[in-house]
Amino acid sequence: MTFASHPERQFMQYLRGEGWIKARLLPSSARLVENLLSKGWIEQQKQGPKNETYLRLTEKGLEAKKSPVPTRRAGLKAKGK
Repeated sequence: MTFASHPERQFMQYLRGEGWIKARLLPSSARLVENLLSKGWIEQQKQGPKNETYLRLTEKGLEAKKSPVPTRRAGLKAKGK
């Protein structure tokens, strides 16, 4: 199962339930955005007269954000079986 890391979840929280949001208004790094785009968790579009970049959360991203993060303890128990 694919799950989002803490920084990915934090970023996707800004996009949750909003539709398109200007990328320059979001606290992010280019690497994080590229990673989320490559996973299909967010999508990007150029809009407006200034052709600005906008981002939004996809259904796939919402699922990844909601999926439980495996804990270290749970991982150790699975290996010990």
